[in-house]
Amino acid sequence: MAICVYDNVTTMSRECWQAGRLVYSYDAKLLQPFARQPVPAKHYFFGANIGPWVPGQMVGDPSAIPKKK
Repeated sequence: MAICVYDNVTTMSRECWQAGRLVYSYDAKLLQPFARQPVPAKHYFFGANIGPWVPGQMVGDPSAIPKKK
């Protein structure tokens, strides 16, 4: 089963994808080190806990994200 976490600069969200389906999405502002109150990592969906926001970062299998038509 394909799984991928993507720091999407278009949506400004960390997206967690599984087999073509968006499972979780977090606003990039929550992941920035300068966020007023960053969300503690223990409260993230475990797949989203890949460290700080890195624009365009992709961790996992990119085939988990559906291709746009």
